Amino acid sequence: MKKIKLEGNLIDLRLVKESDAKFIMNLRTNENISRFISLTSVNINEQIQWIKNYKLREEKKEEFYFIVENKNGLSCGTVRIYNINYKSKETTWGSFILDKIRPEGASNEVIDLSLNFISKELKLEKVYLDVRKENYKAIHIYEKNKFIRIKEDDKNYYYLRRLG
Repeated sequence: MKKIKLEGNLIDLRLVKESDAKFIMNLRTNENISRFISLTSVNINEQIQWIKNYKLREEKKEEFYFIVENKNGLSCGTVRIYNINYKSKETTWGSFILDKIRPEGASNEVIDLSLNFISKELKLEKVYLDVRKENYKAIHIYEKNKFIRIKEDDKNYYYLRRLG
């Protein structure tokens, strides 16, 4: 697969590498940051294997896992594009986590860069996401970025953003 790097004013998005395993594991197991997402293994070898498997799906353009980097090149978050359906032109957007070294305004730029990639590069029109009901900050950011709540269950709200 060609090298993909999405460049913004505050942050850049680059595809995940095996060497990101420890960063991802630390981010996803930090209770202050990841309390609203699914748990992950704390075994570094399992995390590396998961990334290897992910890279195979990426090669087929089935999923994309981005590392968010600040302009100093330091990793400060993640975001994923998965459940891609080219026929119905839709995908799911998630695993969005930013740590404390992110620059102010990074959340909006991650959303802008990734949605632009989904629209322009993948040619998709609908983006779905789910968010825990008690994740008020994320809900505010998603609604500010034109995601529309379409349903809910006991734990989550579900959103849709139409592109183009």
